[in-house]
Amino acid sequence: MDYQAFVFDLDGTLLSDDDQINEVNTIAIRSAIDDGYKIALASGRPHTLMQPYATSLGITEPLICCNGAYVYDPIKEQVIDSHPIEIDLLCLLLQDLDAKKVGFTIYSSRGVFSYAESNHLNYLREKASAVQADISIEVIADLTELLTQVGDVYKVLAFSDDKAQLCSLRDGLQQHLQADLSTPNKLDITSVQASKGRAVGIWLQQIAIPATQVVAFGDGDNDISMFDAVGEPVAMKNASPSLKRKANLIVTDNNGCGIGQYLRYITLENTRTYQPSY
Repeated sequence: MDYQAFVFDLDGTLLSDDDQINEVNTIAIRSAIDDGYKIALASGRPHTLMQPYATSLGITEPLICCNGAYVYDPIKEQVIDSHPIEIDLLCLLLQDLDAKKVGFTIYSSRGVFSYAESNHLNYLREKASAVQADISIEVIADLTELLTQVGDVYKVLAFSDDKAQLCSLRDGLQQHLQADLSTPNKLDITSVQASKGRAVGIWLQQIAIPATQVVAFGDGDNDISMFDAVGEPVAMKNASPSLKRKANLIVTDNNGCGIGQYLRYITLENTRTYQPSY
């Protein structure tokens, strides 16, 4: 198969545990772009925390943000497609999370919001500082006031050390919202119309590339829809069991150079034969 495009998740996939991109992977991606391959990023992050990596790699394709809840054009510097959570559903969701004492962070058109300080907010501040990203993070303790300030909400990230609680929450939301574990202690909640797979499909239509000629790399359950949307799904060694079952191939973990090795085989040696260097 002659592949024409590659899609990468960021956290746990293209990024190492310290939020860096392996040099081998960087060189391979830049070379693929120079050779005419289309490269896109699809992440649970907002565009402000994706753009620095896209810029460093030379990626100019639209950024698939907040698990496909919106798509950002880095050239026009504007949102070109979005599916925010309906306000009635958002109110019920936040009230439910508050009643169950589940922490949450809101990603919206106006920035990042929460009703209380948390380790996750500090985590976001560190990530933003590391890449010199300009991102607004605001804490509003009153839930009613919070709802009036957030604007269009693209994603609610619920977090808990109790994975069983998050799984139960996920199962209860499935009829009205899209909910996927991005890590064992984080649940990404978006509109039912939002998914990485849907956004990837629209992008491929726009650039006229068949899904069968696309490779996607991921590690979390929020990458499942993206794997379903492409011809060659590739999971990281550190991926969730659910995602690994969807994969055609497993490469090194996110701290290794498996992505770069795979791209080299595809783009330079025109072969799918791959042996990971663990």
